[in-house]
Amino acid sequence: MGWLGTPIRRGLGGISILKWSPTGDFFFSAKFDGTFYLWETNTWTSEPWSSSSGFVTGATWDPDGHMVLIAFSKSSTLGSVHFASKPPSLDAHLLPVDFPEITSLTGSQGIEKMAWDGTGERLALSYKDGDELYKGLIAVYDVRRNPLISVSLIGFIRGPGENPKPLAFSFHDKFKQGPLLSVNVGAVAFAAPTLSFSALMFFHKQVGGD
Repeated sequence: MGWLGTPIRRGLGGISILKWSPTGDFFFSAKFDGTFYLWETNTWTSEPWSSSSGFVTGATWDPDGHMVLIAFSKSSTLGSVHFASKPPSLDAHLLPVDFPEITSLTGSQGIEKMAWDGTGERLALSYKDGDELYKGLIAVYDVRRNPLISVSLIGFIRGPGENPKPLAFSFHDKFKQGPLLSVNVGAVAFAAPTLSFSALMFFHKQVGGD
């Protein structure tokens, strides 16, 4: 079986993360040296970016493909890249998104993984270490985009078993009753990982009416 495609030979050495936008118009890549690239997929032109907050540990696109959230190894603040024009333009702005509870409540100094649900209204985050009460939990946030991002903490999810650690998690975007978060949890040493599901039930607010 052969491979059919167009090789890209620029800016892809030492890659740690690759993420397509939902619309396929953009492509995100990050390297271990702290640099990351935004690509437009019409002519495969890219723009390099850099960070003083360490290397990129996670990235997730909003459902519309208009912005991408980025986590860095030395910060509990996410970066939000907003595209100012329609594709194939790479005109974009990098803005901070603060999560003060990650530091004030958990004692952690960095975000490890994240997942954004298909409605764009729920964001799940895991973080490094933390004190005994919050260690190994997943923080869930309510997200508003109008058009800049604002977040508010909903609560925390703990996996099954003792000393759980979220290894991976993802939202089921087509679950009709609301966001469904699946979590792969590793517990104590030598214990087999387990998969758990958390249904985050919520209702859209209606304006007007009785």
